[in-house]
Amino acid sequence: MKRRIKLAVYILFFIGIIILSAVLQTIPSDDYRITFIDVGQGDSTVIKSKKACMLIDAGADKDARKIRVILDRLKVKTIDLAVLSHLDSDHISGMRDIIENYKVKRIVTGKIGERYFPDSPSLNELDYAVDLNNVDYDCVKAGEKLSVGDIDIDVISPKFEYGKSNEDSAVLKIICGGKKLLFTGDISSKVEKDIMRKNDVKADILKVSHHGSYTATSKKFLQAVDPSFALVSVSKYNNYNLPNLKVMRRLYGYGCKVLRTDEMGNITIKLNDDTTSFESEK
Repeated sequence: MKRRIKLAVYILFFIGIIILSAVLQTIPSDDYRITFIDVGQGDSTVIKSKKACMLIDAGADKDARKIRVILDRLKVKTIDLAVLSHLDSDHISGMRDIIENYKVKRIVTGKIGERYFPDSPSLNELDYAVDLNNVDYDCVKAGEKLSVGDIDIDVISPKFEYGKSNEDSAVLKIICGGKKLLFTGDISSKVEKDIMRKNDVKADILKVSHHGSYTATSKKFLQAVDPSFALVSVSKYNNYNLPNLKVMRRLYGYGCKVLRTDEMGNITIKLNDDTTSFESEK
C-alpha cells in the first residue's frame, strides 16, 4: 500500500512539473516586448515589460479584437498607461472596447480633440467609457516626463498648439531595456523640424509617422533619428497610396531594417539584455 502511495505521489509530482513547464513556456520571458499590431489603416502598439504594460493608440473599433488577442496572450489584466497620440478615429475607436475589458489606469493624449471633431461618434464613445469607468484622462505636452514601472517616457511634442489634429500628436521618446523608441503619431515634416531644434531625437526604433505618408519622415529627420529599425503601420489595401514610395526608398536607402504590418502582420521586437530581435505573424 505504501509503495502505491509513493508511486502515486511521484506520478503526480512529475505531472505537475510537466504542466508547470507548459504554462511557463506560454508566458513570454523577454524583458521587453514591443508589439506593433496589424490594425490595417490605423495604429496600435503594446509595450510589455515584466513590471508594466503600455498601450499606444487603439486602432479603429473593428480592430479592438486584434488588440485584445495580443493583450490576452501577454496575460495582461491592467494597462498602466494608454497614450492616444491624437484623436483621429483610426487611433482611438478601439479604446472603448479596451476600457470595458481591462483595467486602464490612465489615458493621455496630445490635445483634447473636441475642437477638431466636435461631433465625432468615436470621441463621444471614448468620453462615455472614460467617465463610466473612472479612468484618469488628460493632455500632455512637450517637456513632461512619464514613467510606468521600468518604462520611461519623454513627451517631446506638442510644445504648443498647431491647430491641426495630426500636427498636435503626442510625440514620445521611450526608454526601455536600454533602447530608445520614438513614436511620432501623424506629425508632418514641419513638426519634425520643430522637434529637432529642441530635442535629441536619436532612437534605436522609429515608429514612422502617418503610415508612411509623404508629408513626413524627411531626410534630415531620418538622419537625426538614425534608427536601426523603422516600423510602418499601414493597410495592405488602402485608398491613400500609402506607404509613399519615396518615403520607402528613403528608409530602405538609409540602411535601417524596415518592418511593415501590411507585409508582415503583427510585428514584435524583443529586447533582452543587450540583444534585439524581432518576429512577425500574419
